[in-house]
Amino acid sequence: MARVALAFLAVGLLAGCGKGTPISSGTASPSPTIPPQVTAQFPIPSASSKPLGIALGSDGNLWITEFAVSKIGQLNSGGRISESVTPTKDAGPNGIASGPGPNLNVWFTETNLGRVAQITTSGPPYTEFTLPDSAAKPAAIALGSDGNMWVADAGTNSIWKVQQLRVKPHVKFTQYKLTGHAQPTDITLGPDGAIWFTEPGINSIGRLPISGYPLSEFPVPTKNSDPIGIATGTDNAVWFTEQKARNIGRISVTGVVTAEYPLTNSVTPNALIQGVDGNFYFTDTAKNKIAQFLFRSHRTVFFSIPTANSEPTALCLGLDSQIYFVETAGNKIGQFRYFNV
Repeated sequence: MARVALAFLAVGLLAGCGKGTPISSGTASPSPTIPPQVTAQFPIPSASSKPLGIALGSDGNLWITEFAVSKIGQLNSGGRISESVTPTKDAGPNGIASGPGPNLNVWFTETNLGRVAQITTSGPPYTEFTLPDSAAKPAAIALGSDGNMWVADAGTNSIWKVQQLRVKPHVKFTQYKLTGHAQPTDITLGPDGAIWFTEPGINSIGRLPISGYPLSEFPVPTKNSDPIGIATGTDNAVWFTEQKARNIGRISVTGVVTAEYPLTNSVTPNALIQGVDGNFYFTDTAKNKIAQFLFRSHRTVFFSIPTANSEPTALCLGLDSQIYFVETAGNKIGQFRYFNV
């Protein structure tokens, strides 16, 4: 979840689009036989909901946070979005991720309340847990290799481990303070089993082993690059977007930034993901595009979103391995197809 997730964004135009392909399982062809494009947009029932987070649930549906209306949405395989209201008004649901077994609940952050919460894949009831620091503003969340949820919290300049317990108080919070004014923004499980995150405040990429220590913070070579989105690659490395420098960076699991590639013609590279074709995809929020960074040639290709000024932010892979993204101002979920199933 990129920093834009915390902003209040202007509402864009609502352009219609077809239902697109069914949201079902599939695998990539050796090479794409269709031109990559936004093939569907699914309007969110609540007006001006400001969707911020999106994740694939264990039920095969896509789960969405609706920041402005304190709702969690569920996009099913038929293209229908259902919504439920969080227990507390103005909670500001933000980051979202599928949780560990055996219950496989969906977890999300409530930025305005300093809480994390969970919901079953069959819907409410919700369970909310308050972080033990009144300054907490949790945003991005990810499942760790230890089965715990990990949270980036710019409010306390911390990473939190959220451990589910079998007895009350149900969860145990462990706080890991970061250096200076790191402002952790996005978070992911690395290929080494550690937790990796962006630190735009100190222009670094952070790493925490699941044991919690030692904390490592690796400077990005380009000054004031503003690292934002982060994703694990299949090349045993971690990749990240540099919003101000308009680069995509690669860092090895040993903490060496091995490359920074210019994202030619990009404006605000934001959330990042690797597709099943090996290429990376990111949202360019101000440019209102989905972008493809070709892994081998290092070339960047942009694709238009039908809704003007939609402000694409978070993205994820669906059960069909196609890319789905939120249109924070457009109030829709978009489907981006980049291979045949």
